[in-house]
Amino acid sequence: MVGFLAGLLDATVRAATVLIFASLGEIISERGGVLNLGVEGMMLVGALGGFVVTVVTGSYWLGFLAGILLGAAMASIHAFLTISLKSNQVISGIMLTLLGTGLTTFFGQQWVSESISGFPQVTLPVVGKYLVEIPVVGEALFRSTLPDFIALAMVPFIWFFLFRTNLGLEIISVGEDPETADTMGVDVFKMRYLCVLLGGAFAGAAGAHLSLAYSQLWVPGMVAGRGWIAVALVIFAQWRPERALVGAYLFGLLDALQLRSQAISLQLDPGTPLAAFVNPVLEFLMHPTIMATYPYLATILVLVFTVVRLENKQLGVPSALLKPYSRESD
Repeated sequence: MVGFLAGLLDATVRAATVLIFASLGEIISERGGVLNLGVEGMMLVGALGGFVVTVVTGSYWLGFLAGILLGAAMASIHAFLTISLKSNQVISGIMLTLLGTGLTTFFGQQWVSESISGFPQVTLPVVGKYLVEIPVVGEALFRSTLPDFIALAMVPFIWFFLFRTNLGLEIISVGEDPETADTMGVDVFKMRYLCVLLGGAFAGAAGAHLSLAYSQLWVPGMVAGRGWIAVALVIFAQWRPERALVGAYLFGLLDALQLRSQAISLQLDPGTPLAAFVNPVLEFLMHPTIMATYPYLATILVLVFTVVRLENKQLGVPSALLKPYSRESD
């Protein structure tokens, strides 16, 4: 049982890292007033680009960097359409998701059979060699891949950046009241471009982590809806990085449970009352195919609960989200 829990926690941490990167990027983008529904497509491009560069160069760090840059490149399309041309943010984001899916499916076919040695597991420097000895949680929390540690470190960093630096406060002001920010000398257009590009870079990092550290292979469509979960996670987190961390681990746990569902046996003894009724229900609920839907069902439930329970002001929605800014008309 201890071994199962340790393995489950380790898988949870690795699954959560993808969502941490993607949700942090989306928080930055939406804090600046731009909704990016193209996260899924950007993650796919980052995953394929990072994988291809790693295969060609043999360097997973170059692959990781390539994933980040490709995610930012995809985001630049969204930024141009929504900020410069003032196109509908929802339509532009969905278009990018479809574009990323199509491009990676077409160009990624020849790389399906390739294999790589991606990011190895390392122990946290200095204190890690002692902390890994902690039962159950030691290996999962203090021995992991470097992107896992980077993702965790980025949570307090992004919180400090947004809420304790001048640049971060300018980003928030642009997402809340771009007209006032403009009159105070903040370049709204540059700030929004910066936010969208950073969001794309984080999405690319999430995709690169998926192919280089989490699975260490490329499969078309391997993001499998995690980009949409990251977008929903931002609402659950009320646009705050620290809450996104909690949500990422909750969804990561559901993902890890799906992968280890066959090791879980909840069947009642045949002689137990109601066993004839309960066992088929449990068998159905624990079937891997059914469990694969749990992260997405949880996403829907969390969104419904959060939105119904809280009003917009309590929810923390940036006031200018989805609203294009035009200096001439505003």
